Amino acid sequence: MAFKRPPRDHKHIAMDLLARREHSRRELINKLKIRGFEGEEVEAYLDRLAENGLQSDQRFAESYVRMRSGSGYGQRRISQELQQKGIAESKISQIYEELELDWYQIALEIWQKKYNQLPGSDLKLKAKQSRFLQYRGFDFDIINWIFSQNREDLY
Repeated sequence: MAFKRPPRDHKHIAMDLLARREHSRRELINKLKIRGFEGEEVEAYLDRLAENGLQSDQRFAESYVRMRSGSGYGQRRISQELQQKGIAESKISQIYEELELDWYQIALEIWQKKYNQLPGSDLKLKAKQSRFLQYRGFDFDIINWIFSQNREDLY
């Protein structure tokens, strides 16, 4: 005889999701919708979670920026991912200002970890390294700064 779980409502599912990690409001709505829960009742419950401080887009975005920047991703990529998760661009900019991350240092560290060599005059190698950093979400000024540094300045 197989054990059957009792049917769960949107409140239990939302709390279980938030117990594991922070979620944006849009993420919660999407995950609840997949499980067949949507409508005003779900919206009202998510409003109550936010009012009681159990769900916060601000807190989610701050932890997401810390996590992704710590994994070597740049501002553009993180911003795009957060917008897909329902975080407003103005809130993202505010979080970047509050956290005061050194994007140059983050890009330099991920570049050193991946390549550990200057491209020199090899245009193919420089293009490859540049594409990698662009994919990671770093701006051209940061990429050009890395390539303009002397080898002694980097280590």
